[in-house]
Amino acid sequence: SKVIGRTIYLHQQGITCKQDLLAYLQRIALYCHQLNICSKVKAEVQNLGGELIVSGLDSATSLIQAAKNLMNAVVLTVKASYVASTKYQKVYGTAAVNSPVVSWRMKAPEKKPLVKREKPEECQTRVRRGSQKKHISPVQALSEFKAMDSF
Repeated sequence: SKVIGRTIYLHQQGITCKQDLLAYLQRIALYCHQLNICSKVKAEVQNLGGELIVSGLDSATSLIQAAKNLMNAVVLTVKASYVASTKYQKVYGTAAVNSPVVSWRMKAPEKKPLVKREKPEECQTRVRRGSQKKHISPVQALSEFKAMDSF
């Protein structure tokens, strides 16, 4: 995405589009550097009394966050590159040319049903026999509470 973004950046004439692409490309460089630094900090795992204790859990969460930031920056760069290469015309001299710098081929998303249908077996509820209740006389139930009070 960095190479595509840089190529489109060099061929664009719109100032705002160029500024956006340059900002996204700088974000990618920043998050790559941050991810490299976070990956070098290792979490320590200690075994105390058969129980594993992880110290440095903050480094693991920061590594995950840095990876998320990098992926978001890549997505934003690709979106901005697509917009810049398809929506704006290249200008050569005085004539405008409509051929894009990059040829984009979109893959259609997989079809998913709007409503999830249940299987016929799952629709019918199964009736099971419950355990039989034991009938306890009220006097016996009260005697259990009296026995507890004596403690």
